[in-house]
Amino acid sequence: MSTQKISPAELAACRKRLEHVWKSRIVDEGLLHQAWHTAYRVAALLYEQFGATQVFVFGSLTEPMGFTKGSDIDIAVSGLSDDAYDKAYRKVIYFDAPFKIDFINFDRLKGLFRERVKYQAIPIERGVQPPNGVTDVWQTLYKHLQQQVFPTEEEEIYEMNRKRLTQRINDEIHKIDGILERIQRGLDNIDVLPVAAREFIENTIATDLADVYRGIENIFLRIAREVDTHVPTGSRWHKNLLAQMTEKRPERPPVISERTSLELEDLLRFRHKVNNIYGKELRYEKTIPHAKSIDALFASVSKDLNTFTDSLEKREEDA
Repeated sequence: MSTQKISPAELAACRKRLEHVWKSRIVDEGLLHQAWHTAYRVAALLYEQFGATQVFVFGSLTEPMGFTKGSDIDIAVSGLSDDAYDKAYRKVIYFDAPFKIDFINFDRLKGLFRERVKYQAIPIERGVQPPNGVTDVWQTLYKHLQQQVFPTEEEEIYEMNRKRLTQRINDEIHKIDGILERIQRGLDNIDVLPVAAREFIENTIATDLADVYRGIENIFLRIAREVDTHVPTGSRWHKNLLAQMTEKRPERPPVISERTSLELEDLLRFRHKVNNIYGKELRYEKTIPHAKSIDALFASVSKDLNTFTDSLEKREEDA
């Protein structure tokens, strides 16, 4: 990420601009407070029932300008054994809350993704009560943002740029890779377990397939917001967003190819069924073919995204 030395006067001006952006923010504050309250409840569960040593919030909830009703809550935990984490995972992903919760074991993370989560994480300490109101939430987030943008040891400012977008895309890809591993384990088990267990495994695979599309769509939403500065609305926004990603725009080349878009459209239709009908109505022969082809589909998506992020890096170098 590019850096530049700045004078005390320039640093003060940067702080003033940050404060202006903060004061003019347009965010559903009730939704944000509800999401943070949920995160604190999950943290209390992890500390009290599973003995976690540290719980962090990262992702979109730490970047409130982009947090919407469709956003999820990203939570990382440290200090759990593999068995305790697996048990906690089942509790957390089915937590009674109006938000989708993504849950990862920080101790298992490696490389750039671990560093990214560590850099972005806001800890929730054991025994700390949830924020009383949205003012408490803003104070926490503002302090966190200042620490990220204005390092305390050196007078350097880390600017938002295309490299940050690439990091966010790679973070989401890492999470999707974990879902693909669960799908493969389900496929490995479905033919060897008793027939009575197939329905449960099939429904789990179907939910994971829906989560794969959701992760891909999260990437598309970020590109739409940060590069295109346009996010589709209305009842057909999911399909329109997918179509937008195939377009060449002044700000960027196409994100995905027409062929990849057609394959994703089929998965989008399946995701819609998973989200809107009862599990028993899902057809076994529809779920398993999607599961068997999901690795190849995601490989195509990843290839297209790599081409896209390479183009962003080249534009940054040429700028």
